Amino acid sequence: MNNLFNVSQRFVLIKDMTGILDFDIIEKHFNKLTWKNNVSNQISIEKNLFDHNKLSKIKKQLVLECEEYLKTTLSMEPHFTNLKMTNSWGNITDSGYMHHEHEHPFSIVSGTLYLDNNPANLNLYVESYLPQIPHFIKRAKSYVSLKSLCYDNNHDVIAANNLQNHLVLFLSTFSHWVDRSDDNIMPRRSVAFNTFWDGVVGIKTEELGSLNF
Repeated sequence: MNNLFNVSQRFVLIKDMTGILDFDIIEKHFNKLTWKNNVSNQISIEKNLFDHNKLSKIKKQLVLECEEYLKTTLSMEPHFTNLKMTNSWGNITDSGYMHHEHEHPFSIVSGTLYLDNNPANLNLYVESYLPQIPHFIKRAKSYVSLKSLCYDNNHDVIAANNLQNHLVLFLSTFSHWVDRSDDNIMPRRSVAFNTFWDGVVGIKTEELGSLNF
């Protein structure tokens, strides 16, 4: 499955990375991680998984995917040179548990890779946008799940192995969370990462419009 979903100008990319990334070597390194408790799931102690030498090609490809996402969704191509991956880590969410609502500060594009054929992969909810009407009344955040995006657009998630080996990209400012999974389901395993500017970013035609990073 390869699809770019526009959630009220909040673009969520789901892309099949089978044959593009070596998931066997990702699995090998994932299985070596040590874990600590997060708010309601487990997170790896190591936060630089893709900095391993044997994962360098995968890291480079993921950064390229993030750069292309910015160019495609926000027409950012003239306004930045490159991105760099700032951290990468593993997540495990056991059956009956969830991943709390959060954002990724000091990041531009965030991504998740799913390792298993697991229906719980579809439980990721990404913040959508609803106008505040009347404008002086602050509305609660609204969210849409990957499951809803796929089914509403007639994508066969079973044929796509419940997004196994798929990459999900979204802007890091989007609040997101993972709903509680059903009991007696396999643990939901994923690798997540963040990115930031590398090089020059800004409006090149303005004298003070660009910054070096």
